Amino acid sequence: MIEKELLEKVKNQILEPKDPLFQTGFRDLDLLLASIEKSSIITIGARPAMGKTSFAISVMLKLLEQNKKCLFFSLDMSKSYFIKRIIPPLAEIDFSRLNNNTELNEKEKEKISSAFDKLSKFNLTIIDGVQKIEGIKEKIEQEKPEIVFIDYLQLIDTPVKKQRNDAIEDIMRSLKDIAKDNNCIIFVLSQLSRAIESRCDKRPMLCDLRDSGAIETISDAVLFIYRDEYYNKDIIENRGKTEIIAAKNKYGSSYTFELLFRASIMKFLEPIRVYDF
Repeated sequence: MIEKELLEKVKNQILEPKDPLFQTGFRDLDLLLASIEKSSIITIGARPAMGKTSFAISVMLKLLEQNKKCLFFSLDMSKSYFIKRIIPPLAEIDFSRLNNNTELNEKEKEKISSAFDKLSKFNLTIIDGVQKIEGIKEKIEQEKPEIVFIDYLQLIDTPVKKQRNDAIEDIMRSLKDIAKDNNCIIFVLSQLSRAIESRCDKRPMLCDLRDSGAIETISDAVLFIYRDEYYNKDIIENRGKTEIIAAKNKYGSSYTFELLFRASIMKFLEPIRVYDF
């Protein structure tokens, strides 16, 4: 027989109201992850230029505004350059104007200064130069964050003599153990296979996760980013339109929803819906 204490515990978990661990600021994503638990691994996959990093930053900024403690592993860029990536969506200033040292007007300078002031108050730690899973584990144990972002999976060092598939599986299992041991949620960004480019419908599927099926197996949720305007630039209706495809969701339904991507400031936004008025 099942222990009565266990039955009572599970019943209470179901019947008692449970506040979500966080709000991402995106309504459909919050509904999708409403029952998310600590120690979860959420994989964000996309082909290059779809906006993986921008999406992660957009989510992270919403969490930081809720005083969540976040840790971002920037394996693809330096800490200083990553900060430059955060400022445009925070200040809503065109990235090209910042990056090309374009002369800024006074209003833009004020918005940038305000963004830096806001950033300085966030509970955010940025880590660059750490490529090994052991280093990631050590930093998480030291910082004790609530939410971790890793950009991106395929840049984590793997043993030279080990098959790539096996090495990625080991990394994913290690990340899951790290999440459990440190009671945190880990968002891990992942590249996708080039095989997508040879298909008529280039929307990602689970089989497109690059290097290992273990990414799908070990992840608690898998989200894909797809922007049709990348492939069909001449269609005006496509501009900014983004599909977030929940290909796997341990916590509930899997479905696709839309966001808007403002490429100039590298920020994802909620689309305006007719029924929002």
